[in-house]
Amino acid sequence: MPTREEIRKQQESLPIFDHRDGLMDAIQNNNILVIIGETGSGKTTQLPRYIIEEFRGMRIGVTQPRRIAAISVAKRVAEEYDCRLGSTVGYTIRFDDKTSSRTHLKYMTDGVLLREATVDPLLENYDLIIIDEAHERTVETDVLFGLLKRARSKRPSLKLLVMSATLDVTKFSDFFDECPIYKIPGRTYPVEILHSRDNIKLGTLKSTYVTKAVETVMHILKKEIHPGEVGDILVFLTGQQEIERACQDLKRAVLDYQKEQREEGHNRDQTATSTSISKHTAIDLDRLQILPLYASLEMLDQAAIFGPTPRNSHKVIFATNIAQTSVTIPNIRFVVDSGFVKQKMYDPSTGMDALLVVPISKAAAVQRAGRAGRTRAGICFRLYTRESYMTEMEDETVPEIKRTGLTGTVLSLKQQEIVDVNGFEFMDRPGQEELSAALRELYLVGAIDADGRMTEIGRKMVKYPVNPLLARSLVEAKEIGCLEKAIIIVAMLSVEEPFYLPRKAEEQDAARDAHVKFYHSSGDHLTLMNVFDAWRETNYSKDWCHENYLNISQLHLARSIRSQLQDIVDRDKESEKRQTDRKHDDSADNNKPAETSVNKDPKQVSSQSSSSSRTILQAFSQGYGIHLSKKHHHRQMFYHYLASTLSASAGAGSAQSSSLLALHTSPLSALYLDEERSMTKHGRKVAKGLEWIIYHEVVYHVKAVMRYASKVDIRWVKETMDRAKIYGQGKVYLNGERSEERSSSTNQEDGSTNEASMADNKRSITVDAGDGESAEQAKKRARLEMVEAARKRAIERRQNQ
Repeated sequence: MPTREEIRKQQESLPIFDHRDGLMDAIQNNNILVIIGETGSGKTTQLPRYIIEEFRGMRIGVTQPRRIAAISVAKRVAEEYDCRLGSTVGYTIRFDDKTSSRTHLKYMTDGVLLREATVDPLLENYDLIIIDEAHERTVETDVLFGLLKRARSKRPSLKLLVMSATLDVTKFSDFFDECPIYKIPGRTYPVEILHSRDNIKLGTLKSTYVTKAVETVMHILKKEIHPGEVGDILVFLTGQQEIERACQDLKRAVLDYQKEQREEGHNRDQTATSTSISKHTAIDLDRLQILPLYASLEMLDQAAIFGPTPRNSHKVIFATNIAQTSVTIPNIRFVVDSGFVKQKMYDPSTGMDALLVVPISKAAAVQRAGRAGRTRAGICFRLYTRESYMTEMEDETVPEIKRTGLTGTVLSLKQQEIVDVNGFEFMDRPGQEELSAALRELYLVGAIDADGRMTEIGRKMVKYPVNPLLARSLVEAKEIGCLEKAIIIVAMLSVEEPFYLPRKAEEQDAARDAHVKFYHSSGDHLTLMNVFDAWRETNYSKDWCHENYLNISQLHLARSIRSQLQDIVDRDKESEKRQTDRKHDDSADNNKPAETSVNKDPKQVSSQSSSSSRTILQAFSQGYGIHLSKKHHHRQMFYHYLASTLSASAGAGSAQSSSLLALHTSPLSALYLDEERSMTKHGRKVAKGLEWIIYHEVVYHVKAVMRYASKVDIRWVKETMDRAKIYGQGKVYLNGERSEERSSSTNQEDGSTNEASMADNKRSITVDAGDGESAEQAKKRARLEMVEAARKRAIERRQNQ
């Protein structure tokens, strides 16, 4: 723990310290301000602290794109402010709240503030909002920009600071009516950029970058770091699994190198020259800290990353792009840039999200290299060629809102009664196809009605801070009486894969034998529940996880999520009980018998307290019926059934293109069948009735792999299929077009009686087919023209307001 004097010196050494007075004046005189400050300038930790010291009593919310940043920064600021975390300074992330009534400075993820904004559109719990790391352009951040602009139009006193680590902030300023820009100069040291000399394209590098990253670290340890020198190594990879693999590979490489050095020492004379060489090449594993860094890493495991490096030791940190801008890791001298990042990409033609490993942008490459020049001159080893940097990488990272599914985003907008989401003011407008796909998904799960307005199901869904399909499953689970079990499964679906396979082939058979004990013949949803229940029976044993090849960190995270979801359910029960008691009291006052709710659905009546496997899967079928897949009759594959049956005119892609996408079960799935598994007792159970399944998500590797799939009865998704049929017939107005048409029709009837307007009204009802055009095509064309006209009128009215 640093002393108060050490903290003070560190604060004063930051670039932002010399700009405190200028920043306070700018904030005092402007209600909106864009601030540029490179990572490491101190803007995230120091500026909010300056504000609570300068403007006493001000309530400040600071958003971060990642939970690990929100937590670590809040802890650091509380330490600097000399207060207990959760008092004056606190944080809130999904499933974890460390705030109190005394909290004036709250760090949170942008998703948390987005949820708050859906309940309190004017954000009256805050006097000042800081959107930090705005350059990352997450979906939540982009939606917050639009919501904050709306809020400020009705509450001008709300102050807003937009903070970015990149110089290209003109777009932020323009969006907020050309607000002022304040720049905090950084203090950086020169960074030498070394590109790979191997003449390979990014497509070829994609299969080898983990191995090359480990080889590059070994080169740095042997050739670049000399005895007595300080400086740590930061390696950018794409995800948890390959980071943990790289950590193990580096440990083995160091041990192999030490063994080689010992053998060479026995076989040669100890000359002065050889002694000199050994001083430069000796690597001691005991003096090497090999550390992972990714978003779901537990807080206890993060302490070594951000703490000081022990004397005569070095850290090697394998990290995702969380280390690119979200957090500042001290003492980095060397950066190894793989050139890749894992991004969620959405295919609106199939309605599927997929996590893909893709090349980074030039802007991201510059950010990564800059991590090496914070405290001293550094070196960045790029595993890709200069030619790949110049010709194969985009200039800027595509904003997330243009490449990911928008179902949760659109649901948040609908909750605020923004029926016309096409008319919402986005900084970068998402594609029409993506917006239409989100509206389609919400309609198919029953969250919005045919007129695009939120239903009672949708209002229940937003209570749960999970993705909309999981939320819909929980709503159904409550209705049919299996909520407790469903919460466990949702918690397990909200974390990374709990099963893991060792890299050594001889250990993989043992791992599979351990995993099969938990398999349920219906598939993965019940398997996940079996894993959690078995772990709970061992009192959450770490050794038990190790024996069964289970990821202990992910199970702990699932346990935390389950606890938080249960708290939400318990609070909901208490609220419902108070409402029921109030009704009884009112009835007693009026001398009337209290009304009792009668469930008219016999399916629900018979299942109110059921937790059978069929009931649980029935609940998840309501959420994931849109992911219904059918087994191919002659091949060991599935295809996305709903996408293949919706017509192209409904916006789901052509039947031919959708149905040709082959979907495969994961090798870790309880439903995975190869020749060996098919012969087992479990395999025979799986094969029986394996025709219809639902899946959680698709991950693309060499092929499209379904994560977490389970067998279902086609009858369980009847409601989804019925809505899909209505959607395919074009009988829905999900962006509020029908209300626009009604409003337009009313205005015409009230304000026009001339022949031209009467003819227009008639044309909106009856349409003559043109040359070569069928009556059905003419009707379709007329409806599309009418919808487009209504949309234009709505836009014109908003512009005139």
